[in-house]
Amino acid sequence: MNSFGLPEITVGGFGFFAIAYGVFVFIVHVIMALAVNGDAKRLLSSRGGLFLFGPFLWGWIVFIFGLAGLALYWAVHHSTLRASAPPNAR
Repeated sequence: MNSFGLPEITVGGFGFFAIAYGVFVFIVHVIMALAVNGDAKRLLSSRGGLFLFGPFLWGWIVFIFGLAGLALYWAVHHSTLRASAPPNAR
């Protein structure tokens, strides 16, 4: 207890690693989301359209779902599974 009668908050043992891992994952998600947002904007300006969503929403999808969202974005826009032209460019 501290001088105010409140319990002290300490980060010991695995608590430090849990917080460090959480911060690391958050930073990686932000970097991936910004990269996808930039790539989606580039695709939008160069090829005339994106599949399903706009750049802002694709960025949020990747931020929230992480690698699963990034894999979905890649499969829809950069893999050989995608159609040759976006729906609004046909």
